[in-house]
Amino acid sequence: MTEETAYRPQEIPDQPFPQEGLPPTVSQASAGEGVYTPEVVKDKEFPVKRVAVELLSSALNTRSKRIIQEFQFTESGAIQVGKYQAGVTGDVRISPVGIVARDSAGNLTLVLDGETGDAVFRGEIRSGSLVSGKVTVGNNSVIIDGKSQTIIVNDGTTDRVLIGKQVGGF
Repeated sequence: MTEETAYRPQEIPDQPFPQEGLPPTVSQASAGEGVYTPEVVKDKEFPVKRVAVELLSSALNTRSKRIIQEFQFTESGAIQVGKYQAGVTGDVRISPVGIVARDSAGNLTLVLDGETGDAVFRGEIRSGSLVSGKVTVGNNSVIIDGKSQTIIVNDGTTDRVLIGKQVGGF
């Protein structure tokens, strides 16, 4: 069996208290009276480390409200602009799979599908020009086709108006 080790307390030499042994300073207010007081040391604040602020300032300029660097989403990452509150405000969500906007009633007003390229607009679309291969109005009731150079108006069963070329037609 091993011999048990006996531990003995270690002696720590006395340390003088800070400023102990220094001559006391004479207070200006009481110098004539012979009253001695220790010198007053003002409290110093520790510097505040601003890691998050410095990190953000390298990517976002909060003063000019501009994005300085590129941000990348994780697979599930997204940005939400605004906070949806029924009857009060809508919101916009931007994610890797598309963009969705909804109004205060909760109706989708804009949908851009990042996978298929489909775009759905609830409101009016205005533009100076439109470049498109084919425009379908309504439930295929009016079709303007640039590739085949035709305009077709259909009543649901039969083409009633045809402008342009038709295969096997005129």
